[in-house]
Amino acid sequence: MKKNITIVLFVFFCSFQFACSVFYSSERRKIDFGKENYNRSLSYELIGWDEELDRRRVTYILSALEKSGKFSSVRHFNQTTADYHLQIILESSPKFKFFLGESTEPVSYLAERNQNRFLIYLTNRFLAISTFFIIPDIDRDDDYILFRLKKSGNLEKEFRYPIESYRVFGWVSLLMMWVDDRNEWNTILAEKVSEFLGDVKDEL
Repeated sequence: MKKNITIVLFVFFCSFQFACSVFYSSERRKIDFGKENYNRSLSYELIGWDEELDRRRVTYILSALEKSGKFSSVRHFNQTTADYHLQIILESSPKFKFFLGESTEPVSYLAERNQNRFLIYLTNRFLAISTFFIIPDIDRDDDYILFRLKKSGNLEKEFRYPIESYRVFGWVSLLMMWVDDRNEWNTILAEKVSEFLGDVKDEL
């Protein structure tokens, strides 16, 4: 009985250690892009949305495009028949995943591309692991979304928007879960679509 209680307490403790909070840190702009409908068809192409989490998030972008009412149709890559073609590109920052998973890129490449950030990350991860996450592990994702609009195969305009966020692992993150943005990504990415549509309205 005592052994079972010990196991339960250990699992409970571990669940707190590996708690994760997500915090969005880029500017959030409210854009009014007007009520007029352009009644033009749009095809889209996804580039760089390879991770499972990224694939879930891109569905929010596609949903916002469809619900905007700006286009008669929004369809996957069909550039020959659509009035406009939109490349939705995720520019991912280096993803360092030591100790908690496999990196998607060679370690040497990550270290050479951003040496200072790599050293800070490695120090933070070592301290977090060695102190059982008493010192929290903080991962920064300074990603960007690039909307590249084309017409008849020619580039019309491209717009780049930051989606920087922080992931905090460990028991410290539990104290900040009340401001966690994990469930806000639908709204955040819909705002990016609104921002894009506001910026591109003169091109449509």
